[in-house]
Amino acid sequence: MAAQFNYDGSLLTFLYTAEDRIKPGRLWNVLNREFQAKVEMRQIGPRDVAKLLGGYGACGELRCCSTFLTDFSPISIKMAKAQGISLNPSEITGMCGRLRCCLVFEYEQYVAA
Repeated sequence: MAAQFNYDGSLLTFLYTAEDRIKPGRLWNVLNREFQAKVEMRQIGPRDVAKLLGGYGACGELRCCSTFLTDFSPISIKMAKAQGISLNPSEITGMCGRLRCCLVFEYEQYVAA
């Protein structure tokens, strides 16, 4: 879970993750009474969690999602095949448990070559 205030402090956004879709109504009520800002609860996915946590990817560089990727494009196994990467899950899976983000931005260069 993470929390972010907007610039003027009038909005407090809580980011959280959960396996299933949940309704944080009771928690929202408690937080709304506790803080003098409007409270927003936003459920985020595993890629967003990895972006918030930062750290290093399997390649040894800082994670793409926390450095320069601004949005998450759809990623497919087809991209790994086109790049000649083994379809071994440990080689194509990122720290978030999803297909590696780098498969997207390297895919175009492989297709062009």
